[in-house]
Amino acid sequence: MRFTARQGRICLQLRVCRQGGDLQVLLGGGTAHLGAVALAYAPASGAQAQGRLLVLPGHREDVLALRTATALADGLGCAVCVSAGIHYPAITREEIAVVEALADVLTQRCLMALRKQTSDPEA
Repeated sequence: MRFTARQGRICLQLRVCRQGGDLQVLLGGGTAHLGAVALAYAPASGAQAQGRLLVLPGHREDVLALRTATALADGLGCAVCVSAGIHYPAITREEIAVVEALADVLTQRCLMALRKQTSDPEA
């Protein structure tokens, strides 16, 4: 499953691969690389998803990776691993805000599609 969102020169992709009942997600944009990995899970008790991070020095994708992983884990009740790498040269503060907004849009699109797929396996 693949989702794309664009605004101006910023283009993000979110790719999803099922790992049994869990998800492996790749969030990227601009120059391809890995900057951060987040692993989140929804506890059986129904509590809010918890997550852990690994971040390469000098990278700032950690917040997006963790936010995406916990949102999907909460919404789907499974374990989610998000690998994120987003790099645009000379990115502005305004473009960083666009990246954050697009990542949230992609997460919600993905969540809706996976929920629909789960409720209607023939879709």
